[in-house]
Amino acid sequence: MRPRVRLLARVAVFSALVFASCYAAVFLPNINPCFFVVFVAGFFWGIGPGITVGVVGFFLWSTFNPYGPVALPLLASQLIGIAFSGLIGVLGQKVLDPPTWNIKTIILLALAGLGCGLTYHLVVDVVDALIYQPFWPRLIGGAVFSLITIVSNAIIFPLFYPVLTFMREREKRLFP
Repeated sequence: MRPRVRLLARVAVFSALVFASCYAAVFLPNINPCFFVVFVAGFFWGIGPGITVGVVGFFLWSTFNPYGPVALPLLASQLIGIAFSGLIGVLGQKVLDPPTWNIKTIILLALAGLGCGLTYHLVVDVVDALIYQPFWPRLIGGAVFSLITIVSNAIIFPLFYPVLTFMREREKRLFP
């Protein structure tokens, strides 16, 4: 398979994985491993594929979720917010290359999780508060729920470290 087709297939599979992980986590409010999936895409394949995985996967989720589609401005903010996870994945690859399991890696992955959740919610929560007024009460009230996502990402990212190393070895073995 040619490299561009292979990368396109990976982006498609990971976009579907974002959608599926969002669907699987629907009963755990604001706890979602999709941020890690987008982070991994950016980590391994760069900024373009990382952002694309997040945007396509979240577009599918936001459009076809069981609660119904979101308002267009909120959808746009979600797509912008999740794109930061792909960018943080690229930055993480520069800091964690080669990743080894130690306290530094745990802290860096936890910070990456914090960064992914924080950048997403900074964009989404402001747009949400602008749409569904009054602004300050809505923003402050939403911050409590945003903290759940941010803290859970800081826990999920280090816990999923074995996935990162498995993917790294697989990438090396299959596509040197």
